[in-house]
Amino acid sequence: MRPPNIFTNIVAVSALASIFSSSLTYTVAFTTTSSSSARITQIVTSNIQLHSAIEGDISTQADPASPSLSLLEKFITQYQQSLEEGNKWANEFGFAEEGEDAPEGAFYAIFRAIRQVDAETNNADGIINGDKLLGLSGTPFYVPGYVLAKAESKHKNAFCDFFHFHHLAKALEEDFLDAQRGSTDNRKGWQVAAVSQPTGSSFNDARMTLPQVKSALEVGTVIFNNIGAHIPRLAGPTLASTDALSLPGALNMYVTAKGMRTSAPPHTDRQDVLVVQVEGAKRWRVFTPPTDGGVKPNADPFARGKGEDSLPLHTLLEGIEGRLGSELLMDVVTREGDVLFIPAGFPHTTDTVEESSDVNYDTSIHLTFNIDTHVWDLDYLGSRSAALRRNKVKDVLTPQSDNRYIGKVNQLPQNIRSQLVDALPLEFLDVVPSDSPSFMNGVAQQLATRCNLVDEATGSSAKLSEASFVEALERIHSYGSAILDIHRDMYLAAVEEGRLRIAEAAMTAHLKPNDDGEVTMTPERMRRLSLFRVRPFFEQIDSVKKDFNSWCLSGDGISQESSSSAQLDPNWQFTSPLKVGDEVEADLGGAFFAGKIAQVTGSTYNVVFFDGDRENGLERDQIKLLNPPTADDDEFDTTGMTPKEIKRMRKKMEKKKGK
Repeated sequence: MRPPNIFTNIVAVSALASIFSSSLTYTVAFTTTSSSSARITQIVTSNIQLHSAIEGDISTQADPASPSLSLLEKFITQYQQSLEEGNKWANEFGFAEEGEDAPEGAFYAIFRAIRQVDAETNNADGIINGDKLLGLSGTPFYVPGYVLAKAESKHKNAFCDFFHFHHLAKALEEDFLDAQRGSTDNRKGWQVAAVSQPTGSSFNDARMTLPQVKSALEVGTVIFNNIGAHIPRLAGPTLASTDALSLPGALNMYVTAKGMRTSAPPHTDRQDVLVVQVEGAKRWRVFTPPTDGGVKPNADPFARGKGEDSLPLHTLLEGIEGRLGSELLMDVVTREGDVLFIPAGFPHTTDTVEESSDVNYDTSIHLTFNIDTHVWDLDYLGSRSAALRRNKVKDVLTPQSDNRYIGKVNQLPQNIRSQLVDALPLEFLDVVPSDSPSFMNGVAQQLATRCNLVDEATGSSAKLSEASFVEALERIHSYGSAILDIHRDMYLAAVEEGRLRIAEAAMTAHLKPNDDGEVTMTPERMRRLSLFRVRPFFEQIDSVKKDFNSWCLSGDGISQESSSSAQLDPNWQFTSPLKVGDEVEADLGGAFFAGKIAQVTGSTYNVVFFDGDRENGLERDQIKLLNPPTADDDEFDTTGMTPKEIKRMRKKMEKKKGK
């Protein structure tokens, strides 16, 4: 159960609405449940004095490390103090002239603030000063745009007017983009389908068009994944988040029409996310992480409510005593310039049904910046797994699949599981291991402590020396740094492409445009489209991942391959038969993404990815099997069978074995 003061940091900034305006109308503009309204009212009343201090003086002289400051106060203070550093960063990368401000500098500052706040509660020494920010024990928070504007000493903050629908329309015209449309049933898992509908065999016929996007908006949210690598205008903020956090990150964009009752069904994410509302408005309901792990151990806590898993809204609303054991923490509306932080594993759902008819906007657009620690093994669970595999020590938590976040790890006591999946300190990739032995030893001790907790809880003994943990962490540092560098290069390439397009537009401004007004796609410009520009970077990422996995399996303690593995085809990853449930990586345009086989239909396969995305009709050579197949007398042909049919068949086989 979460500590009682959780609401202080989550909803407390709602008090600012009663101070800066006459009522809470600005903050809570959508219909809320009576229990939620009562909770917000209670918290606002109890924190008026606290936030009056913020309004009176957001001072650069305040000490953000002071234990008397709330997490939210620390964040706002750190944001203000990081603005100068952010503007210097923006100047260095040419986003603004020296002495001028740039939105990219503000994006840098907001992520620098997150890093500084995290440093107080997630450090190498294990000393916790205040509420944790990231992960399953983290703290969601919401900051209205005018509070950030006050910190910037401006009328509107830097995020207002940064990106609107007309910017998206221009990007669709200039580039070859891809997007998915999300499902809207809040009783089922979030599913997505492609927006683009090729109308012919030519290049232009295959491009996603603005009318297709508008058509998709009529029935669901349009999702642009990793859009910071594709749209130059969004590459700057994505690069800013990457540099400020010293962490490989990504940016997704979500576009929803006004009046959508469910724009995203309840789900959890693998990433800690920072949401910036850049157009329109969106209602968010955020809940505590489900506590039904013991009942559903094979449900990934960072991918609940996606694909075949479901987190029905009505079960979340049952409260702490309900089936999921979740509690509503936040019911808030984000408007242009507002910021919302949601830790990994916290269920949330959105809609755009306005209570007030005088709110004027057509589309809601928000940017979701992903803090990708769990994606890149930069957490204690990933570090533990690397150390054990390197030293050929059996892992009692090893799941049946390649996904470490399902299986026995979810049957651990909640406090141990939360500590185990904690992210490594965000400053981890910023240090030089050879120059920072005390830091690395501190993180190694934190890792050893967590491993000991697992041993005590499971009755196992996977004792490793501190040197083994340090070795694993040093290799993870090298691996993470390589991934970070590739991401930076990818975003820098997008930034440079944007500047080149501006220069080309200036040089050709005197020329008569096409009859249809579209951008002329010369062969040279086609080669620079994001479709082709991004692919080599993902190929590099895939290579780095392979090298890291090989290192984990090549330690002195690694035994020889089993006879069954030794007889495998050297290219078994692309040739071995696949069955429903197999953990795989699927090739989508030159980049491999982790997923699971959902259905086998003849010689083609349907794959569901960890984020709920789905790709049907893939050929065998587009899919890489992650784990070597093993002989199993209980296996059977799953071709053409759905997951439910396979489950029924397995039950029948178990009954036969029991007779």
